Amino acid sequence: MPENAPEKQTIKLTGDWSMTGVTQQLLPLTEHLAALSRALPQESDTVEAQPVIDLADVALFDACGCQLLTIVIRHLRLLGFTPVLTNIPDEFRGSIELLGFGHEFETMRDVSKGHA
Repeated sequence: MPENAPEKQTIKLTGDWSMTGVTQQLLPLTEHLAALSRALPQESDTVEAQPVIDLADVALFDACGCQLLTIVIRHLRLLGFTPVLTNIPDEFRGSIELLGFGHEFETMRDVSKGHA
């Protein structure tokens, strides 16, 4: 990687992404989105234009969490970013499909496992 190349932006999600915990996620997400909004991607800036959303430290995940994550992903796309999900626990993959959110995340590659 060139010396002046931008680092990949990682949004590390943590804690409770269920109905009882999503409100606690709003402030950290707002801060991440504000930081990314200040660094809008350029056409040639492919590394920074793909922020990584890491789900490794998410303890609980339900329909409310799926909804909030969908909103964040759509917001990032509107800003010109192409987010990538990573470290999606297998039980969350099942929940995402069962809850009907699979189509929202189908094009997002799990970089840690090498598949969608």
